[in-house]
This record gives sequence, structure tokens and C-alpha cells, in this order.
Amino acid sequence: MHIARRAMAHATWPGWSLRRLRERVLRAGARLVLSGRRMTLALSSSAAPFWSLLWPRIARMHWAGP
Repeated sequence: MHIARRAMAHATWPGWSLRRLRERVLRAGARLVLSGRRMTLALSSSAAPFWSLLWPRIARMHWAGP
């Protein structure tokens, strides 16, 4: 969770506390849509801008192998 908090702090200039990250990004309302072989996560409109900033930063991180 600390990694996500740091990524949000870099994406949006003001600092983010863990509480703020949990309340605004991780506890957001969402709906899971199942269709054939695909699962789609539909996020609430209030959390979508945060996830659009956060997801590319997490995807770019270099994770250690097993």
C-alpha cells in the first residue's frame, strides 16, 4: 500500500496519507462485469481519475523475480 501511496504522491503533487489513499482510491465503489472470457471492472466516476493516474505508474515498476 505504501508503493501505491508514493505513486499517487508523484502523480498528483500534494502528499497523500495512507488514510486518504484508502478512502479515495481503494474503497471506491465498483462493479464487476462478467462476459464470456472477459472480466471488466467498472469503477465509480469519483475514483476513475485516481486510478487512471495510479495504474500506469504501478505497471512501470520493476518487480523482483521469484
